Amino acid sequence: MPTAAPAATLQNRLTGEARSSTKRTFRRDIQGLRTIAVLAVLIYHLAPTALPGGFVGVDIFFVISGFLITGLLLREIESTGTISLRSFYARRAKRLFPAAALVLAATVGLTLLFLPEPRWGSIGWDVIASAFFVENWRLAAVSVDYLSQDAAPSPLQHFWSLGVEEQFYFVWPFLLIAIGFFFTRGRHRGSGISSRRFRPTVICVLSTVTAVSFALSIVMTAASPDSAYFVTPTRVWELALGALLAASIGYTEKLSDSLLAFLGWAGIAGIAASLMLIGATVPYPGSAALLPAAATALVIAGGARPSRFGPAGVLGVRPALFVGNISYSLYLWHWPVIVVATAMVERISVSLALLLAALSMILAWGCYRFVEKPIMKSEILEAEPVRAMQVGLTMTMVAALLGMWVVYQDGVNKDQARAAAAATAPASGLDTGDDTDGRPEEIIQGALTLPEPPAGVEPADSFPRIAPAPVNAAADWHNCPSTEVAGTEVQSCSFGPSDGIQVALVGDSHAKQWIPALEPIAIEHGWRVDVYLHDACPFAAGELRRGDDSVYETCMLWNAEVQERLLARSELAAVIATNYTHSAGPATGGISGMAQLHSAAWQQFIEIGVPVIAIRDTPSLKYDVPECVAEHGGELSKCARPRSEVFDDRGLALVEAASITPGASLIDLNEYICPGTSCAAVIGEVLVYRDSDHLTMTYARSLSRALGSRLVPLIEGSEPAPADEAAES
Repeated sequence: MPTAAPAATLQNRLTGEARSSTKRTFRRDIQGLRTIAVLAVLIYHLAPTALPGGFVGVDIFFVISGFLITGLLLREIESTGTISLRSFYARRAKRLFPAAALVLAATVGLTLLFLPEPRWGSIGWDVIASAFFVENWRLAAVSVDYLSQDAAPSPLQHFWSLGVEEQFYFVWPFLLIAIGFFFTRGRHRGSGISSRRFRPTVICVLSTVTAVSFALSIVMTAASPDSAYFVTPTRVWELALGALLAASIGYTEKLSDSLLAFLGWAGIAGIAASLMLIGATVPYPGSAALLPAAATALVIAGGARPSRFGPAGVLGVRPALFVGNISYSLYLWHWPVIVVATAMVERISVSLALLLAALSMILAWGCYRFVEKPIMKSEILEAEPVRAMQVGLTMTMVAALLGMWVVYQDGVNKDQARAAAAATAPASGLDTGDDTDGRPEEIIQGALTLPEPPAGVEPADSFPRIAPAPVNAAADWHNCPSTEVAGTEVQSCSFGPSDGIQVALVGDSHAKQWIPALEPIAIEHGWRVDVYLHDACPFAAGELRRGDDSVYETCMLWNAEVQERLLARSELAAVIATNYTHSAGPATGGISGMAQLHSAAWQQFIEIGVPVIAIRDTPSLKYDVPECVAEHGGELSKCARPRSEVFDDRGLALVEAASITPGASLIDLNEYICPGTSCAAVIGEVLVYRDSDHLTMTYARSLSRALGSRLVPLIEGSEPAPADEAAES
C-alpha cells in the first residue's frame, strides 16, 4: 500500500496542476480584452470627450476577473474536493500587493512634492484605505458628502475597483467550499467532485447572486447614484456574471463555430457601443452597466473554443498581448500621473496627454518587469504560500504606515497654522473662526466690519497673513446638521434666545454658509433663529428636478415637511431663504420656471403675514480656492477670476422670484464678495472660500454688519400677524 505523500509534496503537485491548467487555458483574446479595458480607462481620464464611456473599462475588468479566478477555483475544488485558501490568498497577495504598495508609496512622494498642502490629509486617508482595499467605501462616504463633491480628485481614486474585487474574493472561495461540502460528505478526504452535479448548483447560486446584486444596483443607482457607483453590493453582479460564465463554460464549448463567432463579434459591438454611448450623464452603474458587462461575457463565451472566424485572432495580436500583460500596472500608475499633472497645469493639451500616456506606459512596463513578474515567478514564494502572504501583508502595512504619517503630518501643519493665526490675530484684528462656541458678546465682537465695497479694487498678490490658513479652510464651517441629498428626515439647529423674535433660515449648504454672519445679529437683537438645511435642495414648492432631469423626490418631501412645520408656527416673524443656483433646465422651465417654484413656496408664508427674505446666491470660482492660495501664496492674482466668469446666472432665479412675489425681499451682498472687476480668493487677509463656492466661516462672519444693516429693518419693521388674523387671511 503506497504511503501518503508529504504535505509539501502534495501542495507542490496541486500548485503545479493549477499552473499547468492555467497555461492550458491561457486565452489570448482575454488579454486583448484587458488591453481594451485599460486603454479605454486611460483615454477617458486623459480626454473624457474623446471616449465618453471609457470608464466602463472597469466593468470589463470585473467580468474578466470573475471568469478567470472562478475558473481556477472550480477546477481546484473539482479535482481535490476543496480549495487551498492559503494558496489562493498567497496568489492574490503576490499578484496585487507588491505593485499596489509601490504605487501607494510613490503617490505619497508625489503628493508631498507636487500637490497643495490642503489635500495631504485626505490623500493620507486614501493611502490607508487603498492599502487595505476599502477605498471604494471611503469614496462612497465622501461622494454623499455634498461639500466634498467639488473637491479635486484623489490620486488614489482608482483603487476603488481593487477594493470591490478583493472584497468579493474574500467571500467567494468560502461560498464555493460550502457548496462543495455537500458533495464531499462521507467521501475520502482529497477526492474530487463530479462537475456534472457540482456545477449546476454553483450556477444556481451564482444566478441568484447576480440577480440580487443587479436589482440592488438599479435601486441604489436611482436613489443615490454617487455612492452606488463605488459600493460593493452594486458591483458584485459583474464579477458573479464572469463567474457564472466560468461555471457554464462546458455548455458554451458545445456551441457551433459560427454561433461562437457571432457571440464574439456581437460582444465586440456591444463594448464599442458602451464606450461611445454611455456618458457621464447616464446614471451608473444601474441597468446601463448591463451592456458592457454582458458584451464582455459574450466575447469570452465566443472564445470558448478556438475559431478562425471569431474576434480572438484580432484581440490576440502581439501589441495587445503586451498591453494586456502590463494592464494591471498601467491601471495603477496612470491615474496618479494624471492627477499630479493636472495640479501643475491648467489644461491637458493633446501633446501633454500623449506624453502622460507614454510616461504611464513606461512606469507600467518597469513595474511589471521588475516587480510584478519577478515576484509572481518566484520559486520560493511559489513553494511557500505563507511566506508570500507575509510579503504581501508587510508591503500593505508599510503603505498604510506611510498614509498614517501623511495624516499625522497634515495634523501638525494644521496645528501650526492655527497657532500662527492665534498669534497674529490681535495684530490684524482677524477672527480666525476657530472659537465657534464663544460667549455671545465675543461672537458679536468677533464679527468683522468691512468698509463699504470699494469700486474697482483689484486682487492683491500677497498678504502677511491669511485667516483661516488654507490648510484649515475645509474645517472653517458651521456644525449645524444638514439632511443628505438622498434623505428626507428634517433636522435643525437653533441659536439666539428662545423667547426672542422667531426667524427661520431655510435652504441648502449655501444657506448654511450664512449662519456665522446671522448668529451675531440674532444675539445682538434677541432673535431666535431655527435653521433647516437639506444638501442640494432649493426651498421651493412644486416638481423639482435633479441635474439628470429625474424627479427630485427626497427634496420635495423634505420641503413639504419643513413648510408644514413652519406654517403651523403662529409666532414666526420671518423666513430667510437662499440656496445654490440649481439646475434650471427645460423640464424646470429655465430660470423663470425655477423662480415660479421659489415664489410658490414663499407665497404660502406671505399670505399669513410672514415676510420672506431671499439672499442672492454667492458666486462660484469653479476651482478649489484654498488649494490655489496654498500653491500661489505670493501670486494670489492667479487665483482671481473675472466677474463675468463666476456670476453667469448665479442667483437669478432668486432675484426673479423676489421681483414677482409681493411681500418678498432680496438681499444681495455679492458686492462685498466680489468688490472689483475680478473676484479675489483673499480679501483683507481673509480667505473668502473654503472650497469652490462656499464662504469660509471667517469671511461670512466678516459680513455680519453688512447683512444686519439690510436684514434688521426687514424683520423688526414687520411684526408677526396675530393667530386669528392669520387664520382669517
